[in-house]
Amino acid sequence: MIVSIRDVAKRAGVSISTASRALNDKPDVNKEVRLRVQAAAEELHYAANVHARVLGGGRNRTLGLIIASTSAPFLNTVVAGILDTVAANGYSIIVYNTDEDPARELQAYQQLRAQRVIGILVTSVQSGSAPLRQLQADGIPFVLVNRRLDDLDTDYAIGDLRDGMQQVIAHLAQLGHRRIAFIGGQLERFPVRERWLGYRQGLAAHGIPYDPALAPAWDEQMGTIAGCVRALMANPQPPTAIFCYNDWTAPAVLRALAELGYRAPADVSVIGYDDLPIAPYLTPPLTSMTQPAYEIGQAGTQILLERLRRLADEPWQIRHLSFQCQLVPRQSTGPAPVRGAS
Repeated sequence: MIVSIRDVAKRAGVSISTASRALNDKPDVNKEVRLRVQAAAEELHYAANVHARVLGGGRNRTLGLIIASTSAPFLNTVVAGILDTVAANGYSIIVYNTDEDPARELQAYQQLRAQRVIGILVTSVQSGSAPLRQLQADGIPFVLVNRRLDDLDTDYAIGDLRDGMQQVIAHLAQLGHRRIAFIGGQLERFPVRERWLGYRQGLAAHGIPYDPALAPAWDEQMGTIAGCVRALMANPQPPTAIFCYNDWTAPAVLRALAELGYRAPADVSVIGYDDLPIAPYLTPPLTSMTQPAYEIGQAGTQILLERLRRLADEPWQIRHLSFQCQLVPRQSTGPAPVRGAS
């Protein structure tokens, strides 16, 4: 059985945060309490783990990072913001990629706990709130980055995806579009769900009825996008505009439309999200929503570092940081064609 910091705190008769700071040699813990915590750690055979994470008498400055994917360009920029901020503040970091697999997430939590990291940044929450609640119970601080959970109020830094989608719908509505398709992904994933909710809110704000046929489910594999586009355009009332989950999806949508004989934006407007570097170089240049990926990663890391620097037992006020997204109009969106009027 792995002994946790919670067990040590209970044995020493102190709070979890005090036990953690005593074992990390923080200066704001008095000598008597420090000795009592260290004795409890020795009795529970926790001391070996503590010594393993402290080299040459120095304090542990190792963080953990659980990332959703190593192949998503937007997320890579978020991670760059995290890594740069960690390094600039003299910390090291252990990174686990989960590909948003719940089992791999749980394994990552287990490995990071075994390596006694002092805090964790999380960009993948497919395993839900249970492992995060366990971190809370054990006094291990964490911050969600580019993610948020409905059933757990905790620190996070995200982009305001709902507002971004409302901007998307407002832009298209001003161009006369009322048949607006949404090509997203699995609604269980936070970024997809937030975009979809913003899509629904945007439609309602402009008096556009929601049509489930214009928001089909797909498995987010590039090979299925063409089929999704074909199904949309085969609709008796096909869309005059298509929103793509991100700019990485948009080229496949544009190609599928071209293969069906549709021109963008003359026949169908296309809009993406994230404003990746490829967006201006697509044909036509892609209208997109930009969100500050690097700043999101940077801000989430700064929240975690602030938590680690606070005094023992000092109350912590949960931080919710939401960054605005901004529309970047280009030539892939234009006025709705007459055939799309409803």
